[in-house]
Amino acid sequence: MIYEPLFKLERTGVQIHYYTNIRKYNPVHWHSAVELIYILNGNAKISIEGKDYPVVAGEFVVIDSNLLHEFCCRGESMMVVIHFSRSSMKNFIPNLDEYHFQCARAELQKENLGAYLEICELLKGLPPLYVMHPTGYKLKSQAIAMEIFFELVNQFAEAGEWVQKPEKRENLERLEEIIEYIELHHKEQISLESIAAHFYLSREYFSRFFRKNMGVTFTRYVNQVRLMHIYQEICNTEFGIMELAEKHGFTNYKLFNKMFHEVYGCTPREIRMSRKRS
Repeated sequence: MIYEPLFKLERTGVQIHYYTNIRKYNPVHWHSAVELIYILNGNAKISIEGKDYPVVAGEFVVIDSNLLHEFCCRGESMMVVIHFSRSSMKNFIPNLDEYHFQCARAELQKENLGAYLEICELLKGLPPLYVMHPTGYKLKSQAIAMEIFFELVNQFAEAGEWVQKPEKRENLERLEEIIEYIELHHKEQISLESIAAHFYLSREYFSRFFRKNMGVTFTRYVNQVRLMHIYQEICNTEFGIMELAEKHGFTNYKLFNKMFHEVYGCTPREIRMSRKRS
């Protein structure tokens, strides 16, 4: 799923995920939560609204609500991802919509380095809780996450109405429908003409709208979604690589191999072999 509703998040206010990946790629997506990605091991490139942010071990980046972002990690990695529900956090900070979040080490001002490192220290406390599972570890993890959000609000939140303009909100609503359609039909040969007609738009308007708002062409995005599914099946099934490429909509095997290497930094066969060795 490229748009992430995070329904459970709305009940708890905070959702913490731990990931260990050989390689990980998420095409452009968005969600209503504020997201923090902390790299424990390895490195990654996170693109936010078309701007690239390199993140290495021991660093984190914050992505504000409904910002289009893309995640790519080509090597072994471990990370903690925390989602904070804006609506739930407003129970504690009623004027939260007066602020928006922006925090990445690459753009950090010298005077904010101390606060950034303090948050890093808090983040370091989460993995041991997850590994050791002491009594009440979920409670302690939640408490640490809430302290992190407190620091973000006071150190890295900038004044300025977060509430989106109607045009931006309408664009995201339309994009959500388009992305869901692509997710459901990516195994088929979706043409620009057919999807534009499905949404009662002209081919030219749809093409401009998609590229302007997603930062990538429609055709390339569809292939990125296909690659993500193929990678998962290479790792978790024994189906042949060419069979998987065809199953998920690639008709040009040369293009498939080229794009796969661009995204994951290796060949599909190398992924399959590394999984077998591990």
